Amino acid sequence: MSVKQISVFLETTTDGLLQFTKVLQENNIDIRAFSIAEAPDFSIARVIVDDFDHTTEALKKAGYVISVTSVLGVAIPDRTGGLYEVLNSFIEAGVHVKYTYAFTGRQKGLAYRAFRVDDEAKAIAVLQKNEILLIDQEDLQCTVDGGCL
Repeated sequence: MSVKQISVFLETTTDGLLQFTKVLQENNIDIRAFSIAEAPDFSIARVIVDDFDHTTEALKKAGYVISVTSVLGVAIPDRTGGLYEVLNSFIEAGVHVKYTYAFTGRQKGLAYRAFRVDDEAKAIAVLQKNEILLIDQEDLQCTVDGGCL
């Protein structure tokens, strides 16, 4: 029960990010989550997409260096304190959150987040115990009629 995050190494140029998103656009890839970290000579874009296999193929063909990481996709009740409650339950169970970022979803009342944790199995057990919805890669695939999370 995880989502595949693609990390893409981008040169720090004025149009590096533009060219990267152009590849995604030209290949009809829907970005579901996006985060970018900058270093002096390069950036690392982290993306979650609707079609993982097609995306990795398109990026490799375009010459990008990529790596793949498993992250937890979580649909948290969209209310005050929702994120706090999830983080607190992780802390109580001894799960270390390495990083987290938001992503888009289309169901009202839910806030979507990606979590990179040190112990996925323990984190999944905590989320299931607390009846928090986990999202897997298949949940992110959109159909022609727009049916997706």
